[in-house]
Amino acid sequence: MSIALILNSGRAEEWKAEINKHLPEIKVEVYPQIENYDEIEFALCWKPEEDYYAHFPNLKVIQSAGAGIDHLFPKSIPAHIRTCRIVDPMLKSDMFEHVLTCLMHSMKNFSAYATDKAKKHWEPLVYKSIAQTSVTILGLGEIGGYVAERLVQLGFKVNGWSSSPKSLQGVNAFTGIGGLGSAVENTDFIVNVLPLTDSTRGILNHELFNLCAKGTVLLNVGRGEHLVEEHLLAAIARKQIAHAYLDVFHQEPLPVDHLFWNCSAIFITPHVASRTNIGSSVMQVVDNYSRMAAGRPLLNEVSLEKGY
Repeated sequence: MSIALILNSGRAEEWKAEINKHLPEIKVEVYPQIENYDEIEFALCWKPEEDYYAHFPNLKVIQSAGAGIDHLFPKSIPAHIRTCRIVDPMLKSDMFEHVLTCLMHSMKNFSAYATDKAKKHWEPLVYKSIAQTSVTILGLGEIGGYVAERLVQLGFKVNGWSSSPKSLQGVNAFTGIGGLGSAVENTDFIVNVLPLTDSTRGILNHELFNLCAKGTVLLNVGRGEHLVEEHLLAAIARKQIAHAYLDVFHQEPLPVDHLFWNCSAIFITPHVASRTNIGSSVMQVVDNYSRMAAGRPLLNEVSLEKGY
């Protein structure tokens, strides 16, 4: 048995070195430099090509190198191949810190002051405090639930929405399509941390924006495909959405001719809200390989039908 690394991230050698520290007797190969495709039973993947699993006739486990599996083409993965994701405390804390940074940047008018500095213009503005600020988290899974609870601890008023019922201390939780409007209608910020599924694709659209109070701020740290881009631009134009912090996009890197670059109300970060920490995640990969070899249950196995 051997492990294939199918990683469109430039971090394959780093992953290989860390895995071999713990599994020195196991062959770890970086795709497409695979000596014998028949020997591969376990593949660690990030944004592989569409038919990647078809190259490995004896593949048993696909391990995502991140928290999501939408990049693995889950609908086409054969049912006999088991699929897992990373659940890493570092991913959760990094996401929380990114979200908090965006919230505070907006609440304290830093973008306006940066513009004023360029014009040498002095104008104190009214700011919001944490206790005055309401935040709605879309997606209350491992990461979204953690972000919601940490914001509650700081004193934010927090709503949450998820496809299935969740109970989190201090979070006013809503569920189902019927609860989505109630979750977003009177909030200052919407933070999207949903997994990408058929039901959540395009969920950040004109229908949702029209449910929001005028001047709501959007943070998208889920997936680019959650957002209908032209609907956001239209909502910003009519000031339904005051501004947006976007970390994920339909196409990455964002094309240089994309309209988002020229929209002053949109703040762009290059998919850096949370990045898998190899050092803190490698033991999940090592453990899952050992579990597969021993025929034991896997860690963080996902439902291909649900997409998470």
